[in-house]
Amino acid sequence: MGKLRILLKAFGVSMKIKGPYSMMISLVGFGAALLPVILANRLRTLTDSLQMLMGTKGDAGPALFAFITVVGLYIAQVLITNIQQYTNGMDEIKIQRFIKGTIIRHKCEVRYSYIENHDDFQKRLAFIEEYAGYQMAKCIGNMVTILQLAAAFAAASFSLWKINPLIVLILFVTSIPAALLAYFQQEETFRYRAKWMEEGALAIHYFHMIGGGDHSLNGLQEIRHFALFDYLKARWRAIADEYIGKKNSIMAKHVKFNTAADFLRSAVYLAVLLLAAYEIYRNPAIGLGAFTLVFALSGQLQSVTGDFLVGTMVLAQNIPYMKEFFYLDELEREHKSTSEGKPSTGTIHFDNVTFTYPNTDKEVLKNITVQIQDGEKIAVVGENGSGKSTFISLMCGMFDPRAGEIHVGGINIAEDPAAAREAVSVVFQDFAHYEASLRDNITVSDKHRKADEAEIMELLRSINVHDVVEEQKEGLNELVGSFSHKANNLSGGQWQKISIARAAYRQSAKIMILDEPTSALDPVAEAQLYRNFASLTGDKTTILISHRLGITAVVDRILVFDNGKIVEDGSHKQLMAQNGLYADMYRAQAQWYA
Repeated sequence: MGKLRILLKAFGVSMKIKGPYSMMISLVGFGAALLPVILANRLRTLTDSLQMLMGTKGDAGPALFAFITVVGLYIAQVLITNIQQYTNGMDEIKIQRFIKGTIIRHKCEVRYSYIENHDDFQKRLAFIEEYAGYQMAKCIGNMVTILQLAAAFAAASFSLWKINPLIVLILFVTSIPAALLAYFQQEETFRYRAKWMEEGALAIHYFHMIGGGDHSLNGLQEIRHFALFDYLKARWRAIADEYIGKKNSIMAKHVKFNTAADFLRSAVYLAVLLLAAYEIYRNPAIGLGAFTLVFALSGQLQSVTGDFLVGTMVLAQNIPYMKEFFYLDELEREHKSTSEGKPSTGTIHFDNVTFTYPNTDKEVLKNITVQIQDGEKIAVVGENGSGKSTFISLMCGMFDPRAGEIHVGGINIAEDPAAAREAVSVVFQDFAHYEASLRDNITVSDKHRKADEAEIMELLRSINVHDVVEEQKEGLNELVGSFSHKANNLSGGQWQKISIARAAYRQSAKIMILDEPTSALDPVAEAQLYRNFASLTGDKTTILISHRLGITAVVDRILVFDNGKIVEDGSHKQLMAQNGLYADMYRAQAQWYA
């Protein structure tokens, strides 16, 4: 994307975000940009009128009128400035909301492969959230301001040019160093920010690990038990000191150069006033008011020129930030659903499916071909890294296979993942905890279904999850999570039960996937889940993944994964008779319960 196109796109975003009121104030702002020039000219008229009045002691009317005009213009300038500041503040809030909303929307819409860090998505997203979004917001807010500064610069230059063109040239030229410094400093800052992202992230990681600012308490017991606080603190301080030291050295260099540039502009201001005095001495006919005009406008022109040049340079240098932000618009989106109806079957077909994760060439699944019929209960077993969870991720349309096709509920999931997901309810291994009521935590899986409390509780009793709700004072209305007003967070096992209830609540699903659904449950709760397996899954096609091979008692068929392939397929009895990998795994676990 070219630089001009990026700027035009950013300007379009700015116009989109601003409402009618803000747009009106922006248009008024162009007129307000001329007020300092008009005010300076009226001060010139007032000065000349007073000079004439002192010499002739004639009519004071012109001087009085000029004075009233100056007061009126000054009041108008103050009012418009305050209105602009308020509007700019409101616009900044709207722009920040737009930036954050855009980031969230893109994270929800892009192909899931990006979430797994395809194209360094996570690193680039962290940079966008930390820097690019903020810089983009500043640029959007400053675009109209730069145009207003251009109008003010033209008007002030025209008035001072009539006094002496050299005044304009001096003020303009001496503002260039500050603008160039701003440009190169922004460029240097961008380079180092991109370079320091990982170092800064590591420092933040250690800070959170020792309990500094993170709401999660994961690992603190271990840190306390092994007395690791001083060790981790030293690691954090070493990384943070190096990170902050690099930033401070750059900042100190920028301050030195900026101070020199400001000193130059201040010295030149005095030279300009001397030049104006010389012009009046050389040509008294221009009047003493010319000095007032130069005195009022030279500072204004110097400020406007500096702000305009610096703003333009910073805007140009912020194009890389804008480009990073607009990178989100270029990402491939997940296909929108094109199907009108929901899948009516629970069949699953994998046809010669091969898959590799983003940023790697390693084949995680290799030529998988399997058919699962409507209503079948399937267990998927295998060692860690054998491809079980990847098999589930593909079935849910999170990724596209490198080769082959997958049909879920009769739909090619690569063509319409959203429609295929209508057929599936899932308990993910890494299930979500929602900061909401227990009711919302359960019913969120099917937002179209409207079940009353009695219906929900009947469902929970059928799958033996009702105890989690009945233990709460407010029942289904109890707010749970780290941020609830009573800090009423659930245990790991309770959260897993709620995730199972969430999957069961999605009544219209034809397929149920349970990925390690008992990992956080105690043995009694696990045994109860298996006893209630029929109530949980009903006539749905069911895929059950677990390292605990006790699940084999409740399924029709077992798929054994090894090194990305299905190496065995059959019932428990058949696979034990084959005396292969499954039989070895089963016996290895059984000996612990003998």
